[in-house]
Amino acid sequence: MNFFFIDYSDLYFRTIKKIEMPGRRSGKFVQIFDDASGDEYLVLSPKELSVYHANIVERFCALKGIEGSYNSKKDFFTLHSGEWAVIGGGLWGIDDTKKIFEFSGASQRYGAFEAAGMKSKLLNSVALTGYSFLINGF
Repeated sequence: MNFFFIDYSDLYFRTIKKIEMPGRRSGKFVQIFDDASGDEYLVLSPKELSVYHANIVERFCALKGIEGSYNSKKDFFTLHSGEWAVIGGGLWGIDDTKKIFEFSGASQRYGAFEAAGMKSKLLNSVALTGYSFLINGF
């Protein structure tokens, strides 16, 4: 089982907007699990890029080649593979100067994220070396 941290901030700010990455930013995130491999993905997107958690799920699936579809309101994206599941979602915020990452809340459509063990997974992520984490205020 592997843990993957994916942040679409670089895609949005540097590639799409062609501006420097802000030191403070926030948005939504989802946790996605691959039952076949046991891999877990924590996928973040800035608020300016993803109105709904479903937008993050759809982008992730498109990049991974996972089939899925939106509901009629386009606020929920269903994965068509039984091996993949959205565990939940929430909100995130980061302050690169203070090196603090915060995760909280819940997705209205996918439910609350799985907070148990999340901090230890984040602490072991090389991409996040030196950061402190607050999960639901702790």
